[in-house]
Amino acid sequence: MKYFYQQLFGFVSVVLLTIAACGILFYNVMSNNVYTQRSQQLQSYAKGLIATDMSDADIYKLGTILREENVSIAMFDENNAMTYPSSSIDTNSALTEDELNHLKNGAAINLKEVQMNFTGEAVDNLITVYYPIIKNGQYKGYVALASPMSRIQTEVRELRNSMFIAFGTAIIIGIMMSFVFANYQTRRINKLRKATHKISEGDFDVKLPVESRDEFDDLMKDFNNMARSLRESEKEVERQENVRRQFMMDVAHEMRTPLTTMNGLLDGLKYNMVPESRRGRSLELISSETQRLIRLVNENLDYEKIRSNQIVLVQHRFAGIGAIQTVVEQIRELAKVKNNTLRYECDTDFSVYADYDRFVQILVNITKNANQFTDNGEILVKAWNEGKKAIVEISDTGIGIDEREIKEIWERFYKADVSRKSTKYGESGLGLAIVKSLVDSHRGKISVKSEVGKGTTFRVVFPGESEL
Repeated sequence: MKYFYQQLFGFVSVVLLTIAACGILFYNVMSNNVYTQRSQQLQSYAKGLIATDMSDADIYKLGTILREENVSIAMFDENNAMTYPSSSIDTNSALTEDELNHLKNGAAINLKEVQMNFTGEAVDNLITVYYPIIKNGQYKGYVALASPMSRIQTEVRELRNSMFIAFGTAIIIGIMMSFVFANYQTRRINKLRKATHKISEGDFDVKLPVESRDEFDDLMKDFNNMARSLRESEKEVERQENVRRQFMMDVAHEMRTPLTTMNGLLDGLKYNMVPESRRGRSLELISSETQRLIRLVNENLDYEKIRSNQIVLVQHRFAGIGAIQTVVEQIRELAKVKNNTLRYECDTDFSVYADYDRFVQILVNITKNANQFTDNGEILVKAWNEGKKAIVEISDTGIGIDEREIKEIWERFYKADVSRKSTKYGESGLGLAIVKSLVDSHRGKISVKSEVGKGTTFRVVFPGESEL
């Protein structure tokens, strides 16, 4: 609620200061306007009196009429002597020499809140106008008109009271609107605060309503994006944890099988339970399982080095057809065992910018994987250049991979079909994980297209020197 009161105080302060400033300005303008209108009215009386050549009787009648409107009138000649109303003694006005000179120059004089009459006698506040009489270009005296300030002050007082009512109403409405607006903003902040609290408690499914009207909505939109990112991160952490657990189980399983085999054979040899004729074969099995364990450990170490960028790639451009021929020759005997046909299609000028040994390793692993899941089929290694890029496709007519499993094949120890696993090649399930890491290290791209029962195609793209 602290923010609510801060907002309310700020809004009310602005409203009060604005209304006070506008009120004072408006009051001064309107008060001056009332005085100006009264002065202009007195000047119009004076102009009318001068414009018509009135007799003393007419002036007397006009004076009587003006007195009913609380307007006093007096006339002075060029010698500053009062000629109307007539007096038994000589009477001069109370104007100073400078003011008289001002009149002689043809300019009127407006005096506000004068506390003496035309002749200098003390009276209540008056508003007085002195207007010069100019005939044929000659100064003939002046007319003086005065009106009590009480009437004007009454009008100003009525104006002030009306302003108090109007501005008082405006203040009340302003305070009410400030309360509503401050409460609205506070409720939005409270929503954000409650959502933040849920995030801190681990609830990443929170979502705030966004209307895209102002910066608060932008903030809520950013909050929703943050919550979504945290939710996705949590899912990724959970997925990685599952992968880690599965990895540990797979490592234990992969190691347990050869260790169990070796332990059984060693016990048989130790207690002379293995016939002499089979001792040589038992030793071969122990050696084979030992090599299998060594391969498993080395592949894990190799994978971790590649994944953490601890290997140094010696990249250069070389003729790719020789490397592809080497790979095909390495796998050809394995393909014959499973009655597979292995062939390649490659232009003689095909070239690759990569680390030669790692390039061969990538192709060997993918080709072995294709042979592992193909029986009585065909495996094709096809390579070509597109500009500086080198593209290699390895296709097979094997069992294929389900579309839902394609994203998982790059994980360590993942097997799309455990029942079809070879016992000698690819048994650790690390081949494709290493391939993916090596391709990433080359800043290349690898993709898979597969259809269950029809086969699989791996496509690897190696960028040129200028694209790195």
